[in-house]
Amino acid sequence: PAGSEPREGEVVFMLKDQDYRTRCRLTQYDYKYAEDEFITLQTATKGNNGGINIVILGDGFDAKEISEGKLLSSANEAYGYFFDIEPYKSYKEYFNVYTAVSVSPESGIGSINTIIYNRFNTTAKGGVTLGGRNDSDNQMIIDYVCNAPTVNADNLNTTLVIMVPNTYDYGGICYMWDEGFALAYCPMSQYGYPTDFRGVIQHEAGGHGFGKLGDEYIYHNTFIDACGCTCCGHDGDIRAAHSLGWYDNLSLTGKMSEVPWSHLIFHEKYSEFVDIFEGGYMHSRGVYRSEHNSCMNNMIPYYSTISRESIVKRIKAYAGEEYSFEDFVANDVVEVVMTEVKS
Repeated sequence: PAGSEPREGEVVFMLKDQDYRTRCRLTQYDYKYAEDEFITLQTATKGNNGGINIVILGDGFDAKEISEGKLLSSANEAYGYFFDIEPYKSYKEYFNVYTAVSVSPESGIGSINTIIYNRFNTTAKGGVTLGGRNDSDNQMIIDYVCNAPTVNADNLNTTLVIMVPNTYDYGGICYMWDEGFALAYCPMSQYGYPTDFRGVIQHEAGGHGFGKLGDEYIYHNTFIDACGCTCCGHDGDIRAAHSLGWYDNLSLTGKMSEVPWSHLIFHEKYSEFVDIFEGGYMHSRGVYRSEHNSCMNNMIPYYSTISRESIVKRIKAYAGEEYSFEDFVANDVVEVVMTEVKS
C-alpha cells in the first residue's frame, strides 16, 4: 500500500519433477507518485498561448533511487539552474515546467563498452556526446513528453526537453530539429565551476535548446572557412542556422553595420562591453562574437546581451506577444559585465 516501507523477499523456481531450484530476489519500493505520472513544477501565468513548455526527464534512475527522491531532486535542481540566469529569471512566468516518474530497470547510463538498461536508452557515445542507442529513441522521447499536461503535436516545436542522465561525469549535447523542438542532454556534472551541472544546464538547455545560440569557444587557430580538419563545414553550419533565425550571437562578418548586434554597440546601456570580438564556433579567425566572454563560450552564468535579446524575442514569439526593443532594454538585467583588465 502507499506509504509502506520497502520490502524484500525471494521467489523460488523449481524445475518440474527434478531436484533443481533457482532463486530470484525481489525488492518492492513505494513511490509518492505513480510510474510515468507527470508532475507540474510550475504553471505559466503570462502569455497568450497557455505557456511555453519545458519537460525535465531523468534517465537511469531505478526504483530504489526514485523511492529515495533522487529523481525528483535532480529534476528540481535542473529546474532551478535553468531559471537562475537572465533573461529566464525575469521571464520565468511564461513557462510551464513538468517532470515525470520515469523508472529505469537499472541505475546509470551505458557507454560504448557497457550496456545499461534504462528508460530512454541514454548512453555515453564518447567525448561529451550522449543520446539514445538508435534514432527510434528520439521518437520514444517525443511520444512520452506529449503525455505532459499541456504538450501536444501543435506546440511540440516550441517545447524544450531536458534529459538528466544519472551520471556525475561531465558531458552534454543538444539535439535541435529545424522546426524548433529541442532535446538537451545534461548530466549532473560534478566537475568544478564553470563545467558543473549548473553550467551544463545553462549552456545546453538554456543556450542551445531554447535560445538557439551558437557556441563561442575556440578549438582551432584557423579561419573558419579554411580549416581543413575533419569537423568542418562550420561556416555552412552558421549560415544554415541564420536561415532558421538561430545563432544571433555569431557572425561571419566583422563589419560593424552588418553584425546582428550592431544596434547594441553604441547603445548607452551596453556600449562599454558590447563590441566585435574575433573567434567563436570552434575557430579563432573568420567568425565573430559580441562580447569578450559568455555562457556560450566557457559556461559562466552569463548570456551576452544579443543572446539575452534573442531569448526574449523567442519567448515573446512563442507566447504570442509582440516584441519591443524598448521594453527589452527597460527590463533587461545585466548580471555580469565581462571586461578585460588592462594595465
